[in-house]
Amino acid sequence: MSLTTTTAHSLKQDISSLRDSFNSLNKDVSKLLGEMNQSLQDAKRTISEICKDQTSASEQQDDRVRIIGTFRSCFLTKNGTPRQPSICPYARGSLKISCFNNPQHSLQNLHQFSHVWLLFLFHENGKFKFKAKVSPPRLNGEKAGIFATRSPHRPNNIGMSLVKLDSIEGGTLHVSGIDLIDGTPVIDIKPYIAEYDRPKVDSHCPPWISNPPSKPLTVYFSTNAEQQMSTLSYSDANCSRKRKSSMRFMQNEHELRGSIADIISADPRSVYRKKTGDLVFSFPIDAVDVKVEIKAEAVTVLDICQTEFVHNILKRNCKHDTKL
Repeated sequence: MSLTTTTAHSLKQDISSLRDSFNSLNKDVSKLLGEMNQSLQDAKRTISEICKDQTSASEQQDDRVRIIGTFRSCFLTKNGTPRQPSICPYARGSLKISCFNNPQHSLQNLHQFSHVWLLFLFHENGKFKFKAKVSPPRLNGEKAGIFATRSPHRPNNIGMSLVKLDSIEGGTLHVSGIDLIDGTPVIDIKPYIAEYDRPKVDSHCPPWISNPPSKPLTVYFSTNAEQQMSTLSYSDANCSRKRKSSMRFMQNEHELRGSIADIISADPRSVYRKKTGDLVFSFPIDAVDVKVEIKAEAVTVLDICQTEFVHNILKRNCKHDTKL
């Protein structure tokens, strides 16, 4: 009888212990389920916020500027690039449309126009801050309001050039009479329509535009420069550019000579360089470096040759095009 009582008492203790363990486990499970539920709610809240951000970004996408293509130009740097597209008629470049799966569709019927407007970004402005007044080259140091000039340093670094449309190949435009440097991001193309773009009333501009204070410079080519131009291999009308040494855009010696003369006669030096007496300087065009010397109102072209500087720029751009 005593053994039975002891056994029953032991069983009661075991049951009580099991009950305590069960209650403890039940509390742990409830706590874990609560934590899991909280984590689930947090995850749902995070996903909801991400979806809202994506929706907001999608809605804002239409307000953003899209790059439609990168311009390839005979002008490799800002130095020596004409300030206006009409200065150098033989200056050529190309634009490959990259914002569509079928870029050729976006250019349908564009060949029926002789000229187009290119809207682009001044991507090499650097950290230069725009100001309300600037000193355009034609004013020789005097200032004018930013919106009375075509300075690239503007509140929005957008440029616009009227260029001649030479041809279209697939999704690529070939144009001339340009003033864009190589690598310029283009944001839009619009056809030039004289009926709408040319004023139907008399237009006028200030004297410092119609009668600039500085006269065009007279350009001479040295015997060395003449010989160097005659030995270059040029691109033909069919854009045959098989050799590394060939010019990329200039089709003959006459075009190269004319382009160099057009650029130099307009004196591409900045006002600062003019004041500091920068008489000898060089600039790249197409696939060569041009070295000139300025004395008074005359310029002599001293050297026209391919340099390591130009080679490295072309090599870098070639790598960039390969990635696109």
